[in-house]
Amino acid sequence: MIKKPKPEKRFYRKLIRKKEFLSFELVAGESDIWVSIPKKEVADLKFLKEILTDYLISLRSQILSYSERFPKFLKSLKPLKVDLLAPSIVKEMAVASAKVGVGPMAGVAGAVNKFVGKRLKSLGISQFIVENGGDVFISSSEPIVSAILTGNPNIDGKLGIEIPPGEWGLCSSSSKIGHSLSLGYTQIATVLSTDPILSDCVATFLGNSKTEEEFVKRCRSISDIEGTIGLVNGKFVVFGNLKLVKLS
Repeated sequence: MIKKPKPEKRFYRKLIRKKEFLSFELVAGESDIWVSIPKKEVADLKFLKEILTDYLISLRSQILSYSERFPKFLKSLKPLKVDLLAPSIVKEMAVASAKVGVGPMAGVAGAVNKFVGKRLKSLGISQFIVENGGDVFISSSEPIVSAILTGNPNIDGKLGIEIPPGEWGLCSSSSKIGHSLSLGYTQIATVLSTDPILSDCVATFLGNSKTEEEFVKRCRSISDIEGTIGLVNGKFVVFGNLKLVKLS
């Protein structure tokens, strides 16, 4: 008899919350999305969840259908060109991944977050937190603090990033946490930028670093990010404009 895998504990969803926000989950296939929006902007939660779940299913179908026609899209570790008729989400993944030299699927979580965020805005919801596998897309009129996870119990829960008002993608890649492929020795690489797809791709790119020096060199080779923090071989590396805060 085949045993079903135990549901993954999404403990990190406790690390980025905002008062007066209502939170709920969207599940479609392997996708498990957590959404948090202002309570005052929710008139009919059941209807909203139905709309967003249908949209999530559509996004997954677009990516899977395209990958069935072009199998390399799912497996390539290098940028790929996509055809003009490719779905918008596929095109944006290809563009962002090409900027840093990784495969397009490196940005899939950030891409789903971004498009779900767009759908929320089309419904008149301007503030939100969308989380997917630890990667986050935030739109807020006020600063939000997110804890940094490293896999080290002596650090986790004690250090955070203050995300400024506006729209931001905060994404991470790790050789220790989660299921994402990492080719380096980086315990955690967390990236903040205005484009959640780019944040996701850059996190993968930096997460493949094997030394602190390589991490810094890779940081200097990219643009369009606000900042990043990495833990490589037990040493922290901070690059760009990140406001780190001590958590109580």
